[in-house]
Amino acid sequence: MTPVVRSGLALHWWVWSALAAGALVVATLSLVVPSPSTQTTPVVLAHSNVNVLASSASLPKTVRSRPVELTIPAIGVATKVTKLGLQPDGQVMVPTTTRSAGWYIDGPSPGQVGSAVILGHVDSYKGIGVFFNLKSLKAGDKITVRAANGVVTHFKVTKVVQYSKSNFPDRLVYGSHGTRALQLVTCGGVFDHATGHYESNIVVFSTLVKVSDDKNAVS
Repeated sequence: MTPVVRSGLALHWWVWSALAAGALVVATLSLVVPSPSTQTTPVVLAHSNVNVLASSASLPKTVRSRPVELTIPAIGVATKVTKLGLQPDGQVMVPTTTRSAGWYIDGPSPGQVGSAVILGHVDSYKGIGVFFNLKSLKAGDKITVRAANGVVTHFKVTKVVQYSKSNFPDRLVYGSHGTRALQLVTCGGVFDHATGHYESNIVVFSTLVKVSDDKNAVS
């Protein structure tokens, strides 16, 4: 399936597939029809049952600036963030290594109104990837993003959901809903050795709760 862009919203089907022996686990933009055993309804792994989040309306506005560092203390993640655009064929670029994450540049930067999206690999033949433990996050866990201009945006997890790739909610993950959100995406669920694909995606939804400054800005 060719990815479609409508009103600035890229509609994606994320399929993290194993290539030939010795290759990394990478993402492609093809639609994989799940087998009958595949989970076809979302599995909520964590959800906030109380209002643990402050309203972002009163927080300082942020200007567009590329994220350069992502920190998730609960799962020991402290990684650089690269930029992920579209390839000439319309497919989305993916991180070139499992050790770092990538920001989808056609969306807002973290802290701006809309849904900023950062993607990372779950694993490869060499071992675990930067987002291997993403599914373990709980509602209320902290996510911090440092931008190149020195602004630090602080988010709290609202929910963690596993989606079958046939039912990936493109508009929910990438669309703007009037909030200042950050979504983290990786693969998850069962790995189908016959097809070389993970059958699901893990999506962590979070919302902005604080904006601060970091003197160590990156030029």
